[in-house]
Amino acid sequence: MHVWVDIENPPQVQYLLPFKEAFEQAGHEVTLTARDYGITFELLAKRGVEFHALGSEYGKGKGRKILGLLGRIGRMRAFFRGYPAPHAVVHAGRASEFVARLLRIPSFALVDYEYVDLTAERLTRSYVLYPDVIETAVLRARGIREDRLLPFRGLKEDISFAGLDLESVAPYELPGVPEELVRVLFRPPAEESHYYKSESGRLALDLLGHLAREESAVVVLAPRYPRQADYLRRYEWRNEPVVLAEAAPFASLLKSVDLVVSSGGTMVREAAYLGVPSVSIFQGEPGGVDRHLASLGRLRLVGSPSDFAGLGLAKVNGARPLASNPDLLDELVLTISERTAAHRARRPSALS
Repeated sequence: MHVWVDIENPPQVQYLLPFKEAFEQAGHEVTLTARDYGITFELLAKRGVEFHALGSEYGKGKGRKILGLLGRIGRMRAFFRGYPAPHAVVHAGRASEFVARLLRIPSFALVDYEYVDLTAERLTRSYVLYPDVIETAVLRARGIREDRLLPFRGLKEDISFAGLDLESVAPYELPGVPEELVRVLFRPPAEESHYYKSESGRLALDLLGHLAREESAVVVLAPRYPRQADYLRRYEWRNEPVVLAEAAPFASLLKSVDLVVSSGGTMVREAAYLGVPSVSIFQGEPGGVDRHLASLGRLRLVGSPSDFAGLGLAKVNGARPLASNPDLLDELVLTISERTAAHRARRPSALS
């Protein structure tokens, strides 16, 4: 079987790249493509993997996103005219599932936030792989057909951390940061995403102002876009903040901090999964995964500045990984293989 894995943004490197190795170990051929967005290429280069660069950042605004999406679809279509056609695609984006529809191959979208825009999944009839802590009824109400829904036991972080010996991972070095200070990894909101809420942006700035006055804490900013580093200039800091200027190994980085703050997204869920105290300042509809992690005491959902006083700034002594399903990657590879084999038996691809 020839599997196509497509990566659209930096967080997807953590949980989609393992599919490449898993499918190859199962004897399948894998083609990896990626979009030039943020530090995606840098992360892939540090992993030492070969990939095909297809597409770039879309920019802000609905018009630019549509044009960027259409442009990437065109590049992908042209790429596969001169390249062996795949039998299935595994992804967490949109462009690849439209191309999969054109190629008449099954598309498998990994989704762990049920309120993300699912229009593309609905139109292309993609399979939706999702944690079973998300209510199926919500996805059906969003227009996803019952036969396209593939729930799984565990969280996507089971894939990100599969086979990782956390004890052997050295903490990321933060030169010049006193060891006694509480290190707060701060991830600003994804302002270019379709689910961005201005309330999340205001709360992020309020929290930065609160942390600037803390004598016992230092902020380690992980900007999504270079311009977000300018947020730090708005405040006078008791302890000089640190801006991450390059891609950092995610497990190493999380192991080096005592608290992670993010406006939702992969980083805060990874931290919560590892047992690092985590705070979400996302002001959109909370998803099933975040509610699940909150119920386990691994994630705190913050809704207003009045909640800042209870953040609990303290040093962390070791992480406690969740490991909800260590076999998840193998199980998903089997599910995808079986569905793809059934599809191939019924219908050849457009380019075969």
